[in-house]
Amino acid sequence: MTQAGQRHMAAGKEDHVEIDGFRIRYWASDPPQPTETVVLLEGMTWGVSALREVLGQQYRVRAFELPGCGESPINTRSQSVSELARTLAQATAQVVQETYTLIGTSFGAHVALWQTLQVPEKIETLVLIAPTAFLLVDAMVEDMARQLFAHPDQAHGFLSMAPAVVAKEQALVQRLTGGRHDAEAERRLGEIPCPTLVLFGSEDRLVAPEAARLYRARISNSNIAFIYDAGHLIEADRPEALISTVSDYVELQETFIVGRQSGIINP
Repeated sequence: MTQAGQRHMAAGKEDHVEIDGFRIRYWASDPPQPTETVVLLEGMTWGVSALREVLGQQYRVRAFELPGCGESPINTRSQSVSELARTLAQATAQVVQETYTLIGTSFGAHVALWQTLQVPEKIETLVLIAPTAFLLVDAMVEDMARQLFAHPDQAHGFLSMAPAVVAKEQALVQRLTGGRHDAEAERRLGEIPCPTLVLFGSEDRLVAPEAARLYRARISNSNIAFIYDAGHLIEADRPEALISTVSDYVELQETFIVGRQSGIINP
């Protein structure tokens, strides 16, 4: 049940739901004449991302903080990505009754993928930004900034993320995935019926470029796009390109300009 105690943030407000023993925060925006509903799954970028504010000007937006990510307590309860996705699906159902566009970034995209597999009837459109479900790069870069950003010196607010927040999310991801390729999710990609956009940074050091081929080959109604000169956290390196591409896809869906092929978003 949704609890009281709302706190205003930017153009929206913050609230929370309690599901499966978690107190899950979400940011909500309700413009005067929203055209549809957009749900975002946020991790370490909670409170930093501008994507939700931009989308919130046109759409009814609900941005959820993943349990164990952002400023939430350590999550030792969830035992798999699919279980965490089920929790988020239940949280979403508490505050969104209609169908919606689902957007996830990095580990949030992995969770969004599973949420779509679990409740496909609720998802109108799926946007996966730098998803980490498949073909993670084995070699780990010691410098976290180099691992996440193509241009750490231009990452601005993203570099202010507390190291403890980043470490907490990494620990959760490692516990739930072991850094392994999600073979079950790959096997079930063909079950995704909705229009799907998968975005990667051209300089992503966490996910191998070949991962894009899996999504394009297995999801029949999919578009793949690479954001030029962007690392894993695309919004830090190329915020305008990411926001423009996602906004266009949410609005245009099957008439999206990239079409049924890979494309490079260049300045």
